Amino acid sequence: MDFDEYKLHLGIHIQSIRKSRGLTQEQVAERLHMDRVSIGYIEQGKRAPKLSTLYALSKCYGIEMQDLFDFK
Repeated sequence: MDFDEYKLHLGIHIQSIRKSRGLTQEQVAERLHMDRVSIGYIEQGKRAPKLSTLYALSKCYGIEMQDLFDFK
C-alpha cells in the first residue's frame, strides 16, 4: 500500500469512527479548534493529519490513538 492509499484508508476509518459517535464534521472541527474543511480533507485522504491532530481526534472520540490505525 502506498502513502496515498494509506491516507485514504485512514481517512475513511476516521470518518466511520466520527459517524459512529453521531458527530458532524462541524462538531469535531469546533472541538478541535480546526475548520470543517480540514476535517473533510483528512477524511477524504487528501491531507495527512499531524500527530497532534490524531491525538486530539482520539481524545474527541474517546478511543486510544492506536485505534485510529486499526483499519486493515
